Amino acid sequence: METTARRQAFIMQYRAEDFPLYLLSLVIPGIIIGLALPHRFEQMLLVLALAYLACLFPIRHGVKFDRSVFRVALEGVARYPLILARSWRTARDAVMPIAVIFSLALAVEHFLRPTLTGTRWLRPFPWQWAIWAPFLLITLFRVTILIAHLLRASVVREVLESSPQKKTIAVLSIHHHIVHAFITGMVGHLSLVVPCVLFFMLTDPSYLREALLLTGFLLWWCIATPLRKRRILVRPGAIGNRLFYQNHSTDHVSRFYFTVFHGHHHDAIPSAVIGSGAETGFLENTDRGITWLDFLNSIVVVQLKWLYVVAFDMVVHQYIPGIFPFAKANFSGLGHHVTHHYGSALPLGAMFQGYVERADVNNGYKPDNVVTRWYVNEVERREKLDLDAGKKFLSLYDHGVVSRMASPSYEYGMVSSQHAQQES
Repeated sequence: METTARRQAFIMQYRAEDFPLYLLSLVIPGIIIGLALPHRFEQMLLVLALAYLACLFPIRHGVKFDRSVFRVALEGVARYPLILARSWRTARDAVMPIAVIFSLALAVEHFLRPTLTGTRWLRPFPWQWAIWAPFLLITLFRVTILIAHLLRASVVREVLESSPQKKTIAVLSIHHHIVHAFITGMVGHLSLVVPCVLFFMLTDPSYLREALLLTGFLLWWCIATPLRKRRILVRPGAIGNRLFYQNHSTDHVSRFYFTVFHGHHHDAIPSAVIGSGAETGFLENTDRGITWLDFLNSIVVVQLKWLYVVAFDMVVHQYIPGIFPFAKANFSGLGHHVTHHYGSALPLGAMFQGYVERADVNNGYKPDNVVTRWYVNEVERREKLDLDAGKKFLSLYDHGVVSRMASPSYEYGMVSSQHAQQES
């Protein structure tokens, strides 16, 4: 199937020579997550899951050892501090209040500690329950989706065999691809919670600190909301979309960042079980938690946010129609990210109703293309949607979305073929 962007300008899938870098992308998260998991049997399950992924790679992509991986790895690691600094700069309006509130909370806690000695306020806050209870809820949802896919594996195979992923799934049985996607989502979710778990293990937050952070968050929310309505402050959603496009562009032109950070998200079939926190691979999810300073924020606030974000991310990544949680939600939201998961480099932006990245339009993305027409036909056939819904999906720019597009001329808005070739 022809897509809307030339694939040679972007990195969209793993290659045999990426195997050493792929192993690196498993080993580093494995060590970090292993330190965060509280029980030995959980660590063993993690090792088995990562070993399974490592064994699948040669079967699906082959193995080729190329000395260039050492240069790519060194350059990628050296470049990461600059990437993180750039992310903090882009998200400064969102992360600076978090850092300030945390600093003030520490100062107040230090001042009140002598007065509150022996009270409940200074006892350790049960952050383990706050983190792992939402994680288990999401895991239950993910397992439910896994079972739905396994029970209707024939439908999964039929859909993917008629898609641009036909050659990809031909290597193994469809059950392996479903399990692969499930493990990808689980490891991705664990990678998201790791920064908070390790930080809390080291700092042992108290009830008082959590109360101060929660109070600070609510006060800032009351102050910031009217300022955002008056467009004095940028909305968090707009910052998130801008940051996502910025890093997503890097992911698909840099061999290191695609293979080590982002590629897991594309290596699996486009099912809801891969959702783990906004379009991210393993180390990329850990980087996301660091970028947004989640570990400095209120534990309760962050966990409620994650509960929503991860569940939403799962639902809007169901690009296999006819299977729970179904494609209706993404379809009604005009989510053209589906095109990206079926092989098109564009759109790199979030591309939902109400937000279209202008650089995607400038680079030539057309909503009505071969992939989206195929997707519309599959959704209409398997989920019995109104025919007008399909027309609306294919005419995204005709429904007032473009008038609300992000501001043009971001310095990272254009991705050239020459840049891609240099990075790869």
